[in-house]
Amino acid sequence: MTMCFHFMVYWIAYFGTKLLSFLFFPVDLHGRENVPKEGAFLLVCNHTSYLDPMIMGIVTGRRLSYMARDTLFRNPWLGFILPRLGVFPIKRNTADKKAIRESLDRLARGLPLLLFPEGTRHGASGEKKIEAGAGFLALKKNVPVIPVYIAGSEKVLPPGAKFFKRGRIRVRFGRPLVLKDEANYEEASRKIMDAVYALPAV
Repeated sequence: MTMCFHFMVYWIAYFGTKLLSFLFFPVDLHGRENVPKEGAFLLVCNHTSYLDPMIMGIVTGRRLSYMARDTLFRNPWLGFILPRLGVFPIKRNTADKKAIRESLDRLARGLPLLLFPEGTRHGASGEKKIEAGAGFLALKKNVPVIPVYIAGSEKVLPPGAKFFKRGRIRVRFGRPLVLKDEANYEEASRKIMDAVYALPAV
């Protein structure tokens, strides 16, 4: 019964987001053939809007796992709905061992994991601090990394906006990266994000 309920909540959220996309933010996709049809991988994106995780949830073609800051789970409604959408908490600005273990476990189970290594939203000209988690997970589990660039979401749902503004969003999936010889996790994460930010020019 519990599994059926989780399944139902997920698909209600999925089709609800698809409807919102149809009405307010149609998405142009490029390169989705680069997404593995089975097995674990890391989906690594730039991050300019709270809308980004929702977009990736409806365009990737795979059911994803996500990290979200632990404070969101204090809200009773979000604390109920987020785990049923594959979301688990992470403590910001700390080495959250529980979130790391959960990430490794989900990858070991063959599940795709969505990451935003910038950690928080940034405008196009904002300074971008790259977290090392993407590099750590890629090297630790030796899974493919799919770089993704999202454009336009910051205009559809700008910081502080209460609702969507109509606009078109572009999502480009890059070719899988397999990282093996990077000297450290920070270097691996930087290489991944360099691949993400190279995509608009492709």
